[in-house]
Amino acid sequence: MTFDEPLFDDGTFVRGAASDEELARFEAAAAFSEQEQGRAVMVLRGDEVIFEDYENEHGAEEPTEIYSGTKSFMCPIALLAIEGGLLDLDEPVSDTITEWRTDTEVTADGGRKSDMRVTDVMHFTSGMKDDFWRLTWDGLKEHQRVDDKYAVAIDEPLTSKPGSTFEYNGTHPLVFGELIKRKTGQDPVQYLRDGVLDPIGMRFAGWNRDPSGNSMLAYGAWTTANEWLKYGALVRDDGQWDGEQVLPAGAFDTCLHGTEQQPAYGLNWWLNAEVTAEQAKLVPAPGFKDAGRLLPNVTA
Repeated sequence: MTFDEPLFDDGTFVRGAASDEELARFEAAAAFSEQEQGRAVMVLRGDEVIFEDYENEHGAEEPTEIYSGTKSFMCPIALLAIEGGLLDLDEPVSDTITEWRTDTEVTADGGRKSDMRVTDVMHFTSGMKDDFWRLTWDGLKEHQRVDDKYAVAIDEPLTSKPGSTFEYNGTHPLVFGELIKRKTGQDPVQYLRDGVLDPIGMRFAGWNRDPSGNSMLAYGAWTTANEWLKYGALVRDDGQWDGEQVLPAGAFDTCLHGTEQQPAYGLNWWLNAEVTAEQAKLVPAPGFKDAGRLLPNVTA
């Protein structure tokens, strides 16, 4: 499934100039990006783009799927619902997904779905079983075999007690999507657009959905680097855009706290936190195996 209609620059960011010393560093970063099959590098200083480079035959107006970068939008969805009085991170998911209240399934360590809190789903410590081929891989296809991935996800069994283990998988975002859909009566992406993305003028070329129309929150967004930069600026400026507070000041801090089970994973944001060797092995990318900060040479 692809969305290839171009998104032309709307003039949100003016272009400025980098110093010679900065330019050398940025060009080195772009060369590394190209080597690692990256598609774009942009540097924003204030409201000026002072460097941009597009690699591997990718263009500035060409939308690309941002894959798991899509997960970073889950926290603003939650922040909107919290601000609107619809959600508490510590509330049981079964308050909303009510069929879990009478679920008789019990894991070997004594867990039940009725024990699960919203924070467990968002921190990926829910204990829900992964179903990569049906829920993730299938959702990337033009012709999908699973009609309603939200329904399949909430029926997945538990493998461990909620809150006890971390597992990075695609079941959690689908459960979260169903939760938000029931809480708000809206598609989660439309809820996000109304509350956050439209106010900052962030555009998408498309969003992967299942045949039932459910938006895929784990990997669905297609956009350009220029558009994604708007979201980065909103995070950088603590929820403020063009002098208006789109999300409450300090709200994004909620996204940036890990758990005892995985200190390096917040509310759908990876964090450069201290981890044990065992926790490092749970990072779904090669090269992380030692205790310490995931990126020891990065200062923030």
